[in-house]
Amino acid sequence: MAYRGIDVSYCNGCVDWAKAKSAGLQFAVLQLGYGEDSTNQDDCQFNRNVSECERLHIPWGAYLYSYAQTVSGAQSELQHMLRLLRGHHPQYPVFIDMEDADGYKGRNGGIPSRATNTAIIKTVCNGLQRAGYKAGYYVNKDWYDNRIDPAQLSAYSFWYARPGVPTPDKHCDIWQSDFGELTGEWPGANIPGKGCDTNECYTNYLSNVSTLPAFAPAQAAFTSDTTTTVKLKRWQSYTVKVTCPAGRPNVTAGTSGIVDIKYQSHSGNSYCYKLTATGKVNAETGIYINGHKPSTMVVRVVTACGSDTTVNLSRKVGECYMVGLTCPTKPTVTAGTSGIATVAGVFADGAGKWLCPMVAVRPGVTGIYTKASGEQPTKQFELKVV
Repeated sequence: MAYRGIDVSYCNGCVDWAKAKSAGLQFAVLQLGYGEDSTNQDDCQFNRNVSECERLHIPWGAYLYSYAQTVSGAQSELQHMLRLLRGHHPQYPVFIDMEDADGYKGRNGGIPSRATNTAIIKTVCNGLQRAGYKAGYYVNKDWYDNRIDPAQLSAYSFWYARPGVPTPDKHCDIWQSDFGELTGEWPGANIPGKGCDTNECYTNYLSNVSTLPAFAPAQAAFTSDTTTTVKLKRWQSYTVKVTCPAGRPNVTAGTSGIVDIKYQSHSGNSYCYKLTATGKVNAETGIYINGHKPSTMVVRVVTACGSDTTVNLSRKVGECYMVGLTCPTKPTVTAGTSGIATVAGVFADGAGKWLCPMVAVRPGVTGIYTKASGEQPTKQFELKVV
């Protein structure tokens, strides 16, 4: 069975979603924006489109038009997607749109290699999956055949741009069967003077999605199984269970950009939410439920690099000290004030374990900082040299 859908962006203007649904619309894919994580590159219609789809119970997914030419550029685009998706629960995948329709890549160094394009897709899709979303990629026939390595991308959904043929000539999850610039059209969603991109979906993304209970009223009573500080490494998750007889509790973060909150499941009056750390190390936010903050519940982002020394210590000039560290990848270790202590390197001591010898050089006090990949330096302790 194929499901009928459309994909829209700001180009479609102010979509009449009620009219589109009454015409038989079964799903929509909404543009988030394009390129790196900058608010001026958000799609100006996304917030309205997602609000209307959620209000009218139209299943939806999303996509970001990619300008990334490196993996580091892909990381910024991933953050762009996660920022706009925060607080939403798309039933369909979130796609990275890989193309060069406006010639930007061609004009700025050329379209990246097959290996780089594939790495960009994997970087974004893996990040989306870690955050709890279904993830996918969008390409046309030329890109599929010549610009990416599909064999490495089987873990993700495939949205295939192939209008003008009776059926798709590649196995795909969603087939973009027509463009608005050609003959595609949909009531309520047509681009002025043109039409609307249309799609057919062959995967039942709703098969495991149950109808969500309605939100409880603001200030409704609840109990939480967590009322203390939760320390999470970046991208690490924690599940909190909230009991609320009045309906599905509204769980939010007091400060945005630090933790992503997603509804997971419920049983009776008990609801589970997954909290995933997305902010910088040492950032923290209070967690609010139905407008209340449960006791001292806080999520704090901590470094991925653990140290066996977290209290300040003192050493005489010429003495050595060995710090034991745990970190998935080799960390860097530095002294905040130069000349007081010498860090003599970081050496493997087993899987995820490291040793860092340091020598006291001259009297003074310096902080000792560690830095895991992708993080800012974190102060572990102070070393006083006497």
